[in-house]
Amino acid sequence: MKNTINTLLRTLVAATFLLTVSFGAFANNNTDKTTQRAREAVENAAPDDWYTLAKAAEKCIAKKVNLKEAAEWLNKSLAIHESAFNLKVKGDYYVHNQLPEKALEYYSKSIRVGKLEDPSYMDAETQDKILALVRQIG
Repeated sequence: MKNTINTLLRTLVAATFLLTVSFGAFANNNTDKTTQRAREAVENAAPDDWYTLAKAAEKCIAKKVNLKEAAEWLNKSLAIHESAFNLKVKGDYYVHNQLPEKALEYYSKSIRVGKLEDPSYMDAETQDKILALVRQIG
């Protein structure tokens, strides 16, 4: 009887451990779906596809995951082509890293590039971000 109880307890402890490990792994996969999808998009993109690199970085920054790789994708994107979009995403990256002066620099550059590409370009969201940073910095 004692052996049966010991065996049952060992089995219960092992099952609890396995469930805990399984649920922990499952939770990590759920929180990192953004990274997985972003990596897939980057891997399937053409070598000169600056937009996909910037979009993947934008998603990671918004979810606050995989920020180191997001910065690498942004740098590659900007090296291929500077656009209002990828410059704005770089500003978002700097905001997340609490570097408001750098963020302001990239947001401003984003507006300038947008206006150069299209004189009627308007980006109220980025303008609001600039205003908020100017107030923050002082």
